[in-house]
Parts: sequence; structure tokens; C-alpha cells
Amino acid sequence: MNICKTVLDYIDQYPEDEPIFIEDIKKYVIEKCEEGEKESVLKNINVILNRFKNDGIIRAEYKGVYYKPIISMFGEVPLDTNKLRKLKYLEDRDGNIKGYIIGAKLFNMIGLTTLVPNVTDIVTNECKYHKQYDERLRTYITKPKIKITNENYRYLQFIDILENKDNIYIEAENANEILYNIIEECKLDFEKIIKYVRETNSKNVLDKLLVLAR
Repeated sequence: MNICKTVLDYIDQYPEDEPIFIEDIKKYVIEKCEEGEKESVLKNINVILNRFKNDGIIRAEYKGVYYKPIISMFGEVPLDTNKLRKLKYLEDRDGNIKGYIIGAKLFNMIGLTTLVPNVTDIVTNECKYHKQYDERLRTYITKPKIKITNENYRYLQFIDILENKDNIYIEAENANEILYNIIEECKLDFEKIIKYVRETNSKNVLDKLLVLAR
């Protein structure tokens, strides 16, 4: 197998300014090689990627992430960090949800506050410890209380809004209306909200939930 060509074929699938993860490259190449080749192939992939980087075919965003640069009339365009943040922490390429935004950024997005934070807070399955900071993406990631899935992430996000652990000041006078609209728009079921409140041990949320249920 021509490893160099196989790696390049994988990279060529992606448009410019799209994050390409080394783990995905390795998985793609391994699937195409013989069992006895795997160890040597994995060693060669890093060498090949460094060669492509030196040749200007790809750029290294940070550890384990590459992209094909866009060259505009003003020079090279940096990788869109919002795309990278989404793929790394929020949703994979197959549409599987693995995280959701919380904190001041979320409160600003839904109209509870005018505060515009300079960092993003995300609860994600990708966080292996209690809380970590990704300096490159200016993002705090937190480990979820239970695994995040496509079915439960909106419920867990809503519970986190009610819990408001960071004590974000709510400026909106119609806060309860905003929260109730989220329930309506996301078609959240009250029984399921209570179920996830219990599973996540978010007992202080119940009183706020009862106010909305009236």
C-alpha cells in the first residue's frame, strides 16, 4: 500500500478551512492496510503529515489537528475556530451530539443577559477530567454528570440553565417566558426533565421548574 497516497487521498476529501483530525486519518489508513502493516503504518503517518506540512499542503492548527489553508488576496486565512470547536467538543461529522454550550455565552444567545463573554463554556463527553481549559480555542470544557447523547442534550442544557452554577446575572425581565419558550420550541417533556434532574442530582432545579410548570 502506498501510505503517502492514501493519506493524501483522505486529506483531498476535505475542502479548505476544514479541521482534519489525525485520529481520523489514522483510522482511515488502518482500515486499508493489512494486519501486519499497522504498526509501521502508524509510525509513517506522522512523518508523512510533517512532510505535507513542510510542503505547504496542510497547516498544523495545534496538536492533532490539520487543515488546508485558504490563500486570499490578503494572505493566508486562519482556520475557523468555530468549526474546530464544534467538531472537537459539540458534534461529530456524523451528527452525533457530544456536548453543548453553557454559561454566559448561552445566556447571551437566548436573551437572558447582554453580557458578552470572551470565553466559551462547554459541557462535553470529550472532557476526561472535572474541568479543563483549551487556551487555543478560549474554551472551558466540563465533564458531564451523565453521557451526553442526541436524545438528552437539550434536557441537560436546559437543566444547566436553571441551575446557573456561575450565578450569571439575569437582566431579562421576561426570563420565565424565555425559559418556557425553550421548553416549547425544543419540545421538552416535563416528566423527562424531572427524570434527568434526578439522574444528574440537580435537586435545586426542581423549585424553579415548578414555577415554570404553573
